[in-house]
Amino acid sequence: MVIIDEVYRNVIFDLPEHELTRLVECIKSAKEEDIETLKNKINRYEQKRRAEEALYQSMSPFRRLFAGRPASHHQAVEYMVHVKERFKKIDKIKSRIRELDHILDLLRTKDHPNRELLLSPELIREIRLLREREALSP
Repeated sequence: MVIIDEVYRNVIFDLPEHELTRLVECIKSAKEEDIETLKNKINRYEQKRRAEEALYQSMSPFRRLFAGRPASHHQAVEYMVHVKERFKKIDKIKSRIRELDHILDLLRTKDHPNRELLLSPELIREIRLLREREALSP
């Protein structure tokens, strides 16, 4: 399988199909793990925020008077950083996974006339890094 850069139209790799399929599947599984990590971070933040709110609500009115509570705009910024931005990252990763699924479908179809595949420079970089990492670790 000849891998061609879709931007510059250069031949980058000449890999066997099974090797390319394995590399793309490894990249896909790594992306799925990244999504799970981000979801876990979001859940931990929301649990922490709920626990802090429950603690504040359980305080007596006199203690609440002296308890420092962040301003609402600080809470909004915190929510954007810890939740909203991570959801945006998850959406980007999911779109990359859809791209990887499309490539895997192309690799699995046997009626592909020429054995050339156009890949994005970022995916080529990820494949190159994965191959180098595998070459370094026996």
